[in-house]
Amino acid sequence: MNDREDAAEPPDVPDADDRPDGPDGSADAGSGNGDQAREWRFTLEDIEAREAEAAAVEAAEKSRTEPIESGDPSLEGAVFVLLGVGFALFVISRLFVG
Repeated sequence: MNDREDAAEPPDVPDADDRPDGPDGSADAGSGNGDQAREWRFTLEDIEAREAEAAAVEAAEKSRTEPIESGDPSLEGAVFVLLGVGFALFVISRLFVG
């Protein structure tokens, strides 16, 4: 499973007081050395990607549940339909008439 599939379930992370390395995650919690470089668990790109994915899913859900409204046929569209029907009838007549 990846992070996206587990997004609904919180990860099993021990409480800060229960960790053997200290509440802030550093190995020497008692030394007071706050200069150590710490890595973030998630990068900004990960967060932005998840937000973009969530927005895309929301937009897809909205467009899927939105009713489709009929529009007014344009003159150009009607002419192309009639030309297509006429061409199809011509081809069928040539096949049967010979």
